[in-house]
Amino acid sequence: MGSHTHLLWLTLPLALAAYACDSDSESVPTTTSSGSGGSGGSGGSSTSGTGGAGGLLSSSTSGTGGSENCVPPDLLIVLDRTMSMHRQPDGTPAEATPAGKQESKWYIAIDAIETSTTLFEGGMRFGLELFPLDPGPSGGQEQCVTLDQRIAGTTATNPQCQEGEVRVPPTLNSAAAIDGAIDPDTTLLCRSTPIGAGLTTAKDGLATSKSGDTEDREQYALLITDGQDTCDDALPLTEVQAMAAQGVKTFVVGFDASQGTGVDAAQLNDLACAGLTADGFPGSCADDGLGNYSWDPNGQAIVYIVAEDGNDLSSALGAIAAEVCCDCID
Repeated sequence: MGSHTHLLWLTLPLALAAYACDSDSESVPTTTSSGSGGSGGSGGSSTSGTGGAGGLLSSSTSGTGGSENCVPPDLLIVLDRTMSMHRQPDGTPAEATPAGKQESKWYIAIDAIETSTTLFEGGMRFGLELFPLDPGPSGGQEQCVTLDQRIAGTTATNPQCQEGEVRVPPTLNSAAAIDGAIDPDTTLLCRSTPIGAGLTTAKDGLATSKSGDTEDREQYALLITDGQDTCDDALPLTEVQAMAAQGVKTFVVGFDASQGTGVDAAQLNDLACAGLTADGFPGSCADDGLGNYSWDPNGQAIVYIVAEDGNDLSSALGAIAAEVCCDCID
């Protein structure tokens, strides 16, 4: 990816399987914390993910893993379920075969999420949100479509620009619930890309999780998207800045290997800065004087996390979890 810094965790040899989280309690002592990940997911060999390392592995994003009596943080995964996820990461359509479907971004993303949540569920309160909302059957016909239907050319007809839906609220040991909430063959893909509305749902969901919580718990959102907002260009930045104001940091993963034709890089840079996790934060981020950050176009070209295939995505998710989880040990 040109001169941009490679993700630090993508260069480290430790596999995700080297980590384990062994606590079932809400507040636990910690032995040590590691900041690397990296087992390969599906979707081919790793290329060059960029961005995000500074925000993750520097003091700007201090996780709970290294503190005494650490408290497992909330991490709500906010997954883009738009129809373009039926394509391969490079933008080409997935083939209508069992092996071909496994090369789709939808299969790859679900595999990476299920792997990471299983490995780290004892030290993280994982939650899962999908956006946009699947409205369900209407008149006996699904308005969103299956992966098979989309590969065959069927287009979803769901209402556009709806909010997201929290399928699994953040909780300890939630891997089984997350596994049961998403399936690449049966969980539906929908039209429009309301990133801002999805982040509104994330903000509200994390606020609900925090309500009445007596623990001093850190909270994170993790946005995984392969596109750009098609509903309200201004809303994503507003919502991530609002989450930062309520103490939530947001990691931003652009799941795209189509040479920038899928995602809006400037928008994702803005979100990484606003979420306080940009590469080298705050180096390429501008403060408006009120504590609200956005990307400085004169700075680094890419400051969000780029995942170009399954290995990149699995490594990024593993590194994020290993950095902020509680009581994750070798």
